[in-house]
Parts: sequence; C-alpha cells; structure tokens
Amino acid sequence: MKIYLFIILFLPFYALCQTETRPEAGGPPTKQELVGFWKMIELPNKAELNKVNPWPLPYQWFGFYDNGKVYSMMNSKDDVLTPADLGDIFKIFSPASTPNYKLDGQFITIDNPDVKDYLEVWGINILGKDVGSVAKKGDIVMTLDDGKGNVVYYRLLRRIK
Repeated sequence: MKIYLFIILFLPFYALCQTETRPEAGGPPTKQELVGFWKMIELPNKAELNKVNPWPLPYQWFGFYDNGKVYSMMNSKDDVLTPADLGDIFKIFSPASTPNYKLDGQFITIDNPDVKDYLEVWGINILGKDVGSVAKKGDIVMTLDDGKGNVVYYRLLRRIK
C-alpha cells in the first residue's frame, strides 16, 4: 500500500517538475514562440519543392497575434519592414474579416470568416539549429498538404525583430 501511495503522490509532482525539451532539430512552436511578425525567406529550390504556388508574389510578411488572428501581405518588391511598420499596416484590416489561426501541436489551421468553407491546414516546425546557409535556428518551416497527405507547398519564415 505504501508503494502505491508513493506512486500516486510522486508521479504528478515528477511530471510537473519536468521541463519540456525540444529535439535539437526542432519541433512544434508554442503559441508564445509563434506570436509576432515574420517574413518569408525564399527557398533556393522552391521550384522543385512547391508543386503549387497559391501565393505567387515573392515577398510575404505575416503577423500572428495572441488573439488568434493572422495577418499577411505580399509584394512584388522587397521592403525592410519593422514590427512597428507591420503593426501599422495590419491595423487597417478589420479583425472581423481577418483570418483566424489555431495552433494544435505540429499543426496550424487557418480559416477565413469572409470565405465560406475556407480552411488551410499546415504542418509547422520551429528549427532548433541552423540548417545549411538558408534556414536559421528559430526559423519556422510550414508545409501545406493537398488534403491527401502530400506536401505541395513549403514556406520558410524568419522572425522580424
């Protein structure tokens, strides 16, 4: 009986004391890690990786907010934008018409209240170390599925500080 009591009392305490660690290669981001402003980094082999390109402009910026809203913009030219710049730009969009995101482990879903039956499901990973000369520790890799288990689009995001 004493051993069972010890297990019942010790295991919850043990679980609370453990810190969740991410593998060196990375893993799903927490919401706190995701919230902020990001710029898409061009992949050197994007033509080979991306079977479709639903967002054809080469320069893209994103704002993930704590309230579950995700803002984005694209441009044909590269701009140096700060978090303050992006915050000002994204303020012009109505929150009621802005897509929502939900982070659930290694997946993020995005819906758009203005588009009936709109849903994007992305795999998401924050890198735990640099990968070659393109991806850096802290970058986010997002993969879009075609609904049949095939990745058709890759996106690499770097935090804007």
